[in-house]
Amino acid sequence: MSGNSVIMIRNAILIYLLGTILLVIGFIGYIAGYIINQPQSYYINLERPFYAVIALNSLLAVVVAVLEYIGFRQLSDLKVTYRIGAYGAVLQLASLPFSIVGAIYYTQSLENAYKVSNISGFTMQALPVKVNSLTYLGTVGSLINLIGWLLVFVVLYKLGSDHGNGVVKTGSLAAIIGQMLAISVVSYLPAAYSYNAINVASALMLLILIIIGGLIAFIGIITLIIGLTSLAKVIER
Repeated sequence: MSGNSVIMIRNAILIYLLGTILLVIGFIGYIAGYIINQPQSYYINLERPFYAVIALNSLLAVVVAVLEYIGFRQLSDLKVTYRIGAYGAVLQLASLPFSIVGAIYYTQSLENAYKVSNISGFTMQALPVKVNSLTYLGTVGSLINLIGWLLVFVVLYKLGSDHGNGVVKTGSLAAIIGQMLAISVVSYLPAAYSYNAINVASALMLLILIIIGGLIAFIGIITLIIGLTSLAKVIER
């Protein structure tokens, strides 16, 4: 049962990784297709792709959190401290209402930046518009989600440590660092946006930090998936 629990957790993380990649590719594909089909247009409808991403990402988060919760609850039979990972999954689910509401209002604010601006196209000057206070719920949701993922990865680090699996430990540590960097920057965006604190230089810096954090987390998650696969075989024996 313990081996199957580890596989379930691994599958949850794998689904999270693949689902996120597909969402990003789909969103970029929509933007690229819009530009190719309407090269003379400076306006890109952000609402439809953003709402689609919000809905699909929410569904993905539910599936991942449920699998994690079941896996860690079963794994707690091996050691009670592993149940903390299940609490992390619960926090991931609890973050969804905040994230969804915040993302919806943030999307509407971006759309308004187009509609109220006399500037053709999407420019940094068109960004600063008044955002609804509910946008800040997205930041709250991101932080709750971050804490949930940190609990999951910390428990996985402990799991790797208890069974002498350095690959799981390394992957978990890299995932922790990458998630903290990427999600904390994303959480900062609505606040900076509403206070007109974003300029071209700061936007590029934030983008670089998100990319670096994302790459570190990506490498860590890949390493973690490999380590959990080998660990499941060891625990099952």
